[in-house]
Amino acid sequence: MDIKYRDIRDEDGYEWYTLLDSVWRVAYGHILPAKVFDARDEHRQERAAGFTKEKFVGDRKIAYVAESEGKIVGLMFGTLDSDYEFFKNDYADLVALYVYPEYQGMRIGTGLRDLFVDWAKSKSYDKYVIGVLKDNAKARKVYESWGGRLSDWEHDFVVMNEGYPEVFYTYEI
Repeated sequence: MDIKYRDIRDEDGYEWYTLLDSVWRVAYGHILPAKVFDARDEHRQERAAGFTKEKFVGDRKIAYVAESEGKIVGLMFGTLDSDYEFFKNDYADLVALYVYPEYQGMRIGTGLRDLFVDWAKSKSYDKYVIGVLKDNAKARKVYESWGGRLSDWEHDFVVMNEGYPEVFYTYEI
């Protein structure tokens, strides 16, 4: 299978959110209520209409997609400006890393992660963080296999006014 990695484009919005919403439903279906996914599906078109490369790419942020046969099969977004006060200024933040389930296990996520790590390193960062819902055992296993150290700090990821525990893995670059 031929996988190509590229910068995002303004016209990627609908495909970006379709992948994101689909993977969310699979990864978090046992954690979050169905109404969360239904709302995301219902508003995908308007979310996609507001998608621009400038929202995701700049001097302090990066976004890439992985494509197979012209279809986006994975996505990554990262920043040097973590939303989490605990990691601000010290850690680059790999905010989003999603791959369609049928493409998982093919090292696509690793390829996207490596693009982020190389970029963070080029910006003089020597460590990064990944947040993950505490009950997302599959992703946690991947992050541990990458050598991540579980931080003591936890935070509630709030969706529809409900908090879900999020944990963080830190990495040295």
